[in-house]
Amino acid sequence: MQKGLEIAFQTINGLDESLVQALAGVTASDFPDLDIKYNIFLVDLYGQKYFRILFQSKKLSELHPEERKKVREKFDENSRMQYSELMTKYHDLKKQGKIKDRPVKEVHEEYDLWEDPIWQYI
Repeated sequence: MQKGLEIAFQTINGLDESLVQALAGVTASDFPDLDIKYNIFLVDLYGQKYFRILFQSKKLSELHPEERKKVREKFDENSRMQYSELMTKYHDLKKQGKIKDRPVKEVHEEYDLWEDPIWQYI
């Protein structure tokens, strides 16, 4: 299975799916040489909702930590852009055919103590 980079976060002003689609699309388009595919999830964990983006590419596997770092840094940089600036860039890239809309998939998760990292230390 192809591994990737997972980024989980909450948006400040509620569940703004269009903002998340723009962040994911613009970030992936900033690395055309990596051929990044991505999926967007709205995760419900016991009533707490947050977004998770999974960026996938052969070059983002666990063997390439430098590429993963670059994508994380670019995502952070894009998340600090003004909303209007980010959305304008997103819509321009969509018009150029460089970004395709990705649906936000809603998933429900439960916290599993056996998967908690603390168990790795016991």
